[in-house]
Amino acid sequence: MLHQERVVLGVDIGGSSIKCCLLNSQEIVRHTTLQYEQGKDPDHVLEMVTSILRSWNHGGPIGIGFPGLVVENRIVDAPNLGREWEDYDLPNNLMLRFKNQVSIINDADAAALAMARETAGWEFENILCLTLGTGIGSAWLKQGNLDAGTEYGRMMHPDLNCSLEEWASVRTMNQENLSLKEWVTRLVTVLDFLLEQFKPDRFILSGGITTSSSEWVELIQERITVPIVISKYGDLTGAVGAAKLHSV
Repeated sequence: MLHQERVVLGVDIGGSSIKCCLLNSQEIVRHTTLQYEQGKDPDHVLEMVTSILRSWNHGGPIGIGFPGLVVENRIVDAPNLGREWEDYDLPNNLMLRFKNQVSIINDADAAALAMARETAGWEFENILCLTLGTGIGSAWLKQGNLDAGTEYGRMMHPDLNCSLEEWASVRTMNQENLSLKEWVTRLVTVLDFLLEQFKPDRFILSGGITTSSSEWVELIQERITVPIVISKYGDLTGAVGAAKLHSV
């Protein structure tokens, strides 16, 4: 009898949409993006994930990346989704409906898992991974190991009177109608601050905006002294990393 390859569903719950992918050990088998049409509260998100499980007939493990602080598989907060998420047990609520094994991790930590092994020498370097979107998520790959739970996007910049993500997230760019060049200048300010504070060997960036990074990454690299790398998975980076919670 032929061995059936393990397939994992990765779910990246974002501030503006939910990305889902089916991942095996070689490739992304299937993927989709779900828009928030009924709201971002736990009940509606649970229904959205349920619909994917049913339509894809997925009976295997599920990994979830979530935009907030996650401790021991429970959501502590979700600043970009609402207070209804505080202390919400999404994995258990999914497992009450399905028998799938479910794990959850912060979305930036999930993205870092996806970006592990992408860069030559990653197991010997301290790499700061940033997810650019509704907020700015952060996670470390420190000499091959994930250092989770940093939440640097929420740090206050001493000269700006706001947090790093309030200054340079993609949401801020859209809300303030910043040009790409203006946003790049703000992002450089954030990277300079993080470089001064934490001295990473390189940055790896992910998020939907990185799919068009050829338009702006060189502008950043000219002004940052360490290498800037873009995730090859683009806006699916978080979903891929969430799936990798189950070691596909």
